[in-house]
Amino acid sequence: MSTPFDRAAACPSCGAPITFRFAGAMAQVCKHCKFVVARTDRDLRAIGRVADLVEIPTPLQVGVTGRWGNEPFVVDGRVQLDRAGAPGAPWQEIFIAFPSSGRWTWVAFAQGRWYATSEAPLPLNGLPQWTSLQPGGRVHLEGHGMFTVVEVGRRRVISAEGEMPYVAPPGVVTGFVDIAGPRGEFGTIDYGDGRGIPPKLYLGRQIDPAELRLDSGAPVDLPAAQVTAVACPNCGGNLPLAAPGTAERIVCRYCGTASDLTKGALVALGQVPRPPFEPYVPLGAEGQLRGMRVLCIGFVVRGCTVEGERYRWREYLLYGGPSVGYLWLMEEDGAWQLVTPLSPGEVQPMGGTASYKGQTYSLKQRVDAEVEHVIGEFYWKVEIGEAVQATEYQGRDGKISIEQAPTEVSVSFCSPLPSKELAAAFSLCPPPRATPSGGGGSFLLLVVVVIIVLILLIAFSDCGGGGGSGGIIFVPSGGSPSFGGGK
Repeated sequence: MSTPFDRAAACPSCGAPITFRFAGAMAQVCKHCKFVVARTDRDLRAIGRVADLVEIPTPLQVGVTGRWGNEPFVVDGRVQLDRAGAPGAPWQEIFIAFPSSGRWTWVAFAQGRWYATSEAPLPLNGLPQWTSLQPGGRVHLEGHGMFTVVEVGRRRVISAEGEMPYVAPPGVVTGFVDIAGPRGEFGTIDYGDGRGIPPKLYLGRQIDPAELRLDSGAPVDLPAAQVTAVACPNCGGNLPLAAPGTAERIVCRYCGTASDLTKGALVALGQVPRPPFEPYVPLGAEGQLRGMRVLCIGFVVRGCTVEGERYRWREYLLYGGPSVGYLWLMEEDGAWQLVTPLSPGEVQPMGGTASYKGQTYSLKQRVDAEVEHVIGEFYWKVEIGEAVQATEYQGRDGKISIEQAPTEVSVSFCSPLPSKELAAAFSLCPPPRATPSGGGGSFLLLVVVVIIVLILLIAFSDCGGGGGSGGIIFVPSGGSPSFGGGK
């Protein structure tokens, strides 16, 4: 079916016919030769060939039609990108056109959240320098408001299909900054390549997929997580895979081989030491936690050093399918917390406090948290020794955790979780009482010393006859810190 915006010509690479259906489309991938064809004022130009599409599940396939609110839309294209500094974990963005109005938007799905962004005017006073922006920092865009910097990185196009308003030539590295606002706003500053590709600003918000209704009647939200399996490239062990669209690294629970997930297959990187104990919640366990169906897919032991003392805690990565995304369980000294990711724009740190939903949280501690042991499936390229600056703010109802990495920042809310509730959620026996996480060796030594002293006191009492018995009360100084989980 033709539209008033049809533009027909021959592909400058292979000569096959190309039709631009949407007026706002400035690029299209030729179905025959897979070259990206850019439309200029004078002609069509082939600007680079894309690789085969990576299998990333989405209900918004090219050609799908539906209604967004009261306006009809059509999925006109999609682009797949990868980080230039850490390839092998591509994501995709969907181009949705509204033929009746001529407007368009990009839709992306990441870690259980849907986002829609459209091109916005650049600030009159210009964009800040890409090198001046740091994750967790604040940036004011004149005419648009104040935003929190979520990630600073470089990316490149690896594949695409259909037509799009604009796309960088495949393989060309461009700088980008993801930003978030206090009321669900989300955006990306595309800094281009610093030469021929100009900067662009895309702003929008987090959306509820229920806003989109497909003409086919199929739900836009993806189905619940369905566990498949992949084989460890080292030992052949059967490893569950819950999120093939977002998983980046899997560490074998049997032999400790760390592998990257590339096009559905594992590429071995090497072995890492296995945790010294089994996780309380087994990997692959399914549970019903606070109304959410979740799977335990990863286990991490992290630690920090405070005044020469080493403290450790344990974190469990949960996956609730695309509708829930990722959650964390954090356990330290027998106390459990449920850790829920937040948009960094929702939390406003200000010196010794942080505000969230009108409440104030007070600074509790700030440490460098390091990964010591890891097994399971993860949505980033987790490594032993990986460190982040972890800052916690304590409030009446829980804690705000901010974790600062070199290129991105993540924010979480930590709420207490009774151990009985956790055990019931996964049909497990109650968790054992944990020993203190910090100073394990010195703690045991002090206990031994106390026992010896008590034995000596008893012996002296028996020998001295009639003397009053003495008592020693041992009170460990200080206490172990506690931290929110999650990358």
